[in-house]
Amino acid sequence: MLQVANPPGYGDINATWTTTFSHGIMGWWKSERGTVFRIEALVVFVAIIMVFLGAYGSRRRRRRSFLAQKVVLAAYCLSTSLVSYTLGSMQSSPVKSSMYPFWAVSLYIMSGSADAITAYSLDDNSRGMERFYQSLLGMFYVGLIAVSILNNLTGILLFINMAGLAFIKWSQRDWACQMAHHSWNLNKIVADYMHQEHTKSGTSYDPASMKGYHYLVDWPLHKAKLKAGTSYATQVTTKAGVVDIEKIWQCERLSSEQRDACLSFSLFHLLRRRFFGFDCAESPRQKTHDFVFKVLLAKNERGAIDYDRVFKVIDVELAFMYDFFFTKYAALHYQPWILPAMFSYPLIIFPIYSAVTALSPGSKLLHVRNWSAVTTTTTADTVVTLLMLTCIVLLQVLQLLLYWTTIWGTVCLACHSVRAQEASRTKRHLAFKMVERFKAIPIKIGAFISNKYCYLFPEKNKCYYWQNKVGQYSLLESVRHNTTNLSKALRALSKLSEYFVIFNREVVHPVVNISVRWSAGKPGKHVELSAQVKEALVQSLDRTQGILTNGQSSLTSNGAGDLLWACRHDNMHPPDSGTSCSKSQQKENQARFILTWHIATCYCEMAPTKDLTPRVKEAHVATTLSKYCAYLLKMEPKLLPGHQYDTYRVFDAVAEEAVEFLQSKPDKYGAMRSQTISRETTPESEEKIFFRGVRLGEQLQGMEAGARWKVLADFWAEMLLYLAPSDDVKAHVECLAGGGELITHLWALLTHAGILERGQRIVPNDLENGGAV
Repeated sequence: MLQVANPPGYGDINATWTTTFSHGIMGWWKSERGTVFRIEALVVFVAIIMVFLGAYGSRRRRRRSFLAQKVVLAAYCLSTSLVSYTLGSMQSSPVKSSMYPFWAVSLYIMSGSADAITAYSLDDNSRGMERFYQSLLGMFYVGLIAVSILNNLTGILLFINMAGLAFIKWSQRDWACQMAHHSWNLNKIVADYMHQEHTKSGTSYDPASMKGYHYLVDWPLHKAKLKAGTSYATQVTTKAGVVDIEKIWQCERLSSEQRDACLSFSLFHLLRRRFFGFDCAESPRQKTHDFVFKVLLAKNERGAIDYDRVFKVIDVELAFMYDFFFTKYAALHYQPWILPAMFSYPLIIFPIYSAVTALSPGSKLLHVRNWSAVTTTTTADTVVTLLMLTCIVLLQVLQLLLYWTTIWGTVCLACHSVRAQEASRTKRHLAFKMVERFKAIPIKIGAFISNKYCYLFPEKNKCYYWQNKVGQYSLLESVRHNTTNLSKALRALSKLSEYFVIFNREVVHPVVNISVRWSAGKPGKHVELSAQVKEALVQSLDRTQGILTNGQSSLTSNGAGDLLWACRHDNMHPPDSGTSCSKSQQKENQARFILTWHIATCYCEMAPTKDLTPRVKEAHVATTLSKYCAYLLKMEPKLLPGHQYDTYRVFDAVAEEAVEFLQSKPDKYGAMRSQTISRETTPESEEKIFFRGVRLGEQLQGMEAGARWKVLADFWAEMLLYLAPSDDVKAHVECLAGGGELITHLWALLTHAGILERGQRIVPNDLENGGAV
């Protein structure tokens, strides 16, 4: 092919042009305009991050994906560091812009306006002093920037106006973190109130109409005082303004959705009390037991339980729990901030008006000091300033919508309706009525927003506040078949790592076989929590009436008493004794039993069968819950009974047993089947959990398919309920931020039934027990 040669000197010209262009870019980058441009880019980037956090910060509770979680984490971390870096760049810049003070204070307004996320983890709430000094230093820099640039009175007033708004927003944010970390008095009021709540209804209560259930929904905090006559317990000294569940159910203005939202809010108070270490005085009472089993688990005229409502009430309750610890909505609810709210919007409108005036041609509003090296304000500076002000307004409107169109707004409107109904029945002075009408203005605005939102987006009311998915892990399916040399290389690496260490790892954790970890695989994708699984869990709870066992009750009721050996320790009662678990087993690590039954369930799932059709539902429930419990062992051991490190070690040991037996066998089921038929086991292998699970699976295979899957479905539903009670409230709250877990919903449900620990629940014969009507 004919090639055309470049003309002489072409390469030199090209190189010269490239050099000239790069020098020009570098020169502009270091120039006055380039310096301001860099700061403009930082300001715009921070504004985008703040709007993102305000809009999507709380949505991470609905997604567990790595990308969704880490993007929010990156934005949360960058928002603080970039604000500090940008302020430092403005202060140290040799060239100033007249817009610097307003950009700087706008950054603080936006960072304080992201109501949807005030903390990424619970530990963030405990850094009060660190947060205080950071904000103090930042505001000092903002003031220093303003002093070094502004010289006109109107410009100074504009800056002070915006600084006041920044102070309000940061005060609300700091108050939200303080509430999440040490709101002792708020929770003590609830704890002391529940000590004597059952006395308010005398000896009668009615779960059907909620008569006699005085669980707190909303009350005037300033009316709670210590009383010497009650051993210095905190009591609400007035009935006026107190809204409880009984009043909510008696209010004719409320819909069923509003009542359930208030019920969830009341239960949230009780659950939050456990986080702060206060006891649940109502837990042993029959009234508490009836609340769950005769209210939430009430049967309709067809004899069916509305399990969707059960999980919806708990879902909304945990949504309140998440918002309390990770967002600003609780601070806005408990401390209405009426005066700050009244001042916020004038503080927004005035800067916008002033900014438009200042940026208009010929304006002398933004005169600067003569000794400051200030560059000329350009169109780009004007656009950035207007963009910042637009972001501030957008965040304010967004947070207003997010509050009034969510569960917080629903509860606020419901409580206002209850109080309005009570006020209509009593005579009030004219001055009092005027004050009440003035206080109701924000409520009416919120009601208008909420009604319009529900009308335009009716499907939003049916959404979940968590991921509504469960993790899945199958030990037998995850064992990788050894077809490459990678496994050998990993085994060699594990052995070599023992000789190349600079500290004794046995102090922290023994050297783990990397090959086993790799061969045991990783969890699969989360699957949707189906209606069949929810129904099975609710039916199991209703059948046992809160007397929890690790599957033994379901085996007995299904006539599978010969399988009880797989639920008990060898040194416990014989299989035919019918005795439930002992007290020593109540808090004991259950990893051994979970893995035994998980292996058996996987064994039955892998077995070829032709008559599974009649029991597809039971098979789905059994396999889903089995793999979910195995997932908890591998990924969330802190949510299970016993010490999480014990669970961790047991799982590793059983995974190693499974890998050693299955890794070299392409037909896993055939290998396990042949092992049980040949009985080629030693006394040592008989003690291994893997072989015990295989033996149990073979025993289950001897049953008719329909009965087998019925036994497994009932067992796993009861086992998961047995695992749910926990004293580690912090672990469950932390999980809410990562998408939530099904076991957390069951933990909350059992708490409200008075079931705080495993073992048989004994209800004392107190005065109220005979009062249910």
